[in-house]
Amino acid sequence: MIQKDLCNYITSEFSDYLEPIFLLSKSTEGKVLVKDERKLYNFDKITEKVYNNLKVPSSADALFATSKELLFTEFKSGFKRKISEETIDYNKLTCPDDNTKICKDYAKLLIDKGKLETKELLDSLKFKAIESFVTLEKKLFAFCPGSVPENKHIKVIFCVVIDDYIDSMEDTLTELADKPSASNTLTNVRASLSRFVGLKTADGQDYFYDEIKVLSPYEYTQYINRFTT
Repeated sequence: MIQKDLCNYITSEFSDYLEPIFLLSKSTEGKVLVKDERKLYNFDKITEKVYNNLKVPSSADALFATSKELLFTEFKSGFKRKISEETIDYNKLTCPDDNTKICKDYAKLLIDKGKLETKELLDSLKFKAIESFVTLEKKLFAFCPGSVPENKHIKVIFCVVIDDYIDSMEDTLTELADKPSASNTLTNVRASLSRFVGLKTADGQDYFYDEIKVLSPYEYTQYINRFTT
């Protein structure tokens, strides 16, 4: 939690960087992840501005603040795959020289390639979570003039919206079973970011995030109702 009046500071300093969610959620391939007209702050552009042409770290896609909460959002496409260990059809992987012989080596290559790409996506999310908070602490905190009362803290949330997701009920049941499925991307992403929640500095101050959220596009549009109107 933080004790700076970031809501007013962000509103006054970065109003030019408000953009609709559908643009903020667009991938490099042009795919829109969340079709929503409401506006959030483009945190990539804010990061570029506050570092003023110095080496710019990685950053979350979007930022929004209220008097009680500060929300970072990263829109991440690439998790959804047509081929995985759970979905692969070995009967379709026949070697060209013998249509009756299944090419297991090719199947393994496809699956391993998918796992490597997923690991790269998870590593990217970790960097964005770390460096977004560093920018918040070293750049935005440093220039934010106002403070909130000592008994009032602002909650800091890092939210990831992904393109591969399962039904929310299935996700809940999986977590209750305490045996996450390898295909449960929401659980895997949460686990990779869990180390950034509830940390404290040597002097007992809260550090990093108060909460990590991993949501489907639809769940996200419902969740941000608390931040936007």
